[in-house]
Amino acid sequence: MAELGERFTRDLTIRYIAVLAVLGVLSLLSFVGLTRSIASAEGGLAQVSLSGNQRMLVERIAFAANRLAVVSATERPFALTLLTDSLDRLESHNPVLIEAARALPLLPGRDIADGPARQIGRDLAAFLDLGRTMQARASVLDHDDPDLAVLSAAAAGPLLEALDDLNLRFRQASENRMREMMVLQGATLLVSMAVLLVSAFGVFHPMVERLRADFTERMNAESELRDSEERLRRILEESPIGVSVSRRRDGRIVFANTRFAEILGIAREQFIGAPARDNYVDETQRRAVLAELRRHGQIDGAEVEFRRKDGRPFWSLLTIRSTDFEREPVNLAWIYDITERKAAEQQIFLAAKVLDTLKEAVMISDAANRIVFVNPAFTAITEYSRNEVVGNSPSLLSSGRHDAAFYEEMWDELLSKGSWSGDIWNRRKSGELFAVGLSIVVIRESNGLISHYVAVFADITHRKEDEARVWRQANYDALTGLPNRSLFLDRLSQGVQQARRDGKSFAVMFLDLDGFKAVNDRLGHAAGDLLLQCASERLSDCMRGSDTLARLAGDEFVVILHGVRGRDEPALVARKLIEQLSLPYDLDGSPAEVRGSIGIALYPDDAEDEAGLIARADQAMYAVKRRGKNNFMFASDLESAVPAEMS
Repeated sequence: MAELGERFTRDLTIRYIAVLAVLGVLSLLSFVGLTRSIASAEGGLAQVSLSGNQRMLVERIAFAANRLAVVSATERPFALTLLTDSLDRLESHNPVLIEAARALPLLPGRDIADGPARQIGRDLAAFLDLGRTMQARASVLDHDDPDLAVLSAAAAGPLLEALDDLNLRFRQASENRMREMMVLQGATLLVSMAVLLVSAFGVFHPMVERLRADFTERMNAESELRDSEERLRRILEESPIGVSVSRRRDGRIVFANTRFAEILGIAREQFIGAPARDNYVDETQRRAVLAELRRHGQIDGAEVEFRRKDGRPFWSLLTIRSTDFEREPVNLAWIYDITERKAAEQQIFLAAKVLDTLKEAVMISDAANRIVFVNPAFTAITEYSRNEVVGNSPSLLSSGRHDAAFYEEMWDELLSKGSWSGDIWNRRKSGELFAVGLSIVVIRESNGLISHYVAVFADITHRKEDEARVWRQANYDALTGLPNRSLFLDRLSQGVQQARRDGKSFAVMFLDLDGFKAVNDRLGHAAGDLLLQCASERLSDCMRGSDTLARLAGDEFVVILHGVRGRDEPALVARKLIEQLSLPYDLDGSPAEVRGSIGIALYPDDAEDEAGLIARADQAMYAVKRRGKNNFMFASDLESAVPAEMS
């Protein structure tokens, strides 16, 4: 009821203020109109006075001019002064009179406000000109002067009649303004009385009807409010989020839905009436929530720790709003159990820490193979920061040492099996090449679509270098750097397989240095080693990139010449080798000379396997030695036992 009374008083006050405002506006308009009418009336009286004054000045000018013509010389200055003063005053008032005449309203049949006003102006101007002429000729003026007659006639004739008519019009206009003022005041009074009558009927009668309607509206509103509160109770009761209502004055819970009680593990009957503070995990947590509520008036999605009935703490998202419940200030709270989410976040946090501390680089890319995450080890190994690689393709690490077939095979296996692992060469930001042991795993969503790729790799450059060193030691001669027997046999085997597959021919040369033992005995083993190195360089200079030159042992060398046709190409290479070997050597200041004996076996003419080719070339080489050395022989010529001649 108090609210209804306030509304009634407010509406009544507003209506009275509106009536008073209308009356005030009418009074102000009436005052403004009256002021303007009085000012207009005063102006009309001034115009009447002005027209009468001008008429008087015209008569005075005519009198002064006639007196100048008849007075003696001693009185003439006084008459001239009267004439001059009258002319000046008439001339100064003339524009004002003409302007006032033009402003007069038109009258039917008597258009004095336009044409006659201009005529009066011309007549007065002409009269002034005659007066100025009399003034200029004052010393010689006499009563017979024709200009004096014209001036006197104008003053006694139509000019005065026009001024009298104008004076009459000014009086009529002034009277019309006074009548308009009386009409305006009467109309204002009538309108004010009408407003008072209308306001009396329009304020009290509607307020009585409004009061009756307000009572009806209040009853309907209370009924709707009860229905609304009941609907709200049902909505809150069925909410999947815990909802509670606590009084602000004492903090006791007056409502809680089933979900709220389930989260806390307390029966709702025990929960209602209990202090809300008992559910916080500790007093520090409760004070923090109260401080936030006092500071902002509400809480939005704060992570707060509560305690269940059995004492176990749990994390919740808490939202609080201040409202009224059953006509009492309350705090409406929503809680959502996020214990599992917090546990998942903790696991994610630990996983992130593990990734950050791993020595292996981890790189995660999306389904489009754009990098979305790298760990610190990735930066340490590749020299690229996270900001430099995120959003880019992993191909920025490509070294260029692997061809397209390698990557195609890698992706085929990755997409078919879901993973791939192997060694690969990459390039650091500085441009340095490095080897990694790489493992890639495909992450798929529940619908089978690819979500991400996870790549883990470690820098194995040192291991690769060690492996390459061990492999080189196992396959290359330590003194000359040439392939050793093991690598030679492997390449010979590959050459046989390829030649057999392609139907091509190749040659095997067995070379032995003539005179090496004498140099070694005379100059020592160091000089002998130097001689072997020099001879290896000369032999290598004669080889093509596709050929193989190997050192078997001591001073024995073997050569594989691929893609030969007949005997001409091997014979040409053999001659070149013998010529290069026969050139003098300078072994640290000691001169030395050696020669070479070469045996040549052709595949498949002389043999079709590795052992047969080596044996046949070896036999041909020994045949050369028996026949004088420093020459070469084909295995197919062993039957004739005649070495090929040097040319």
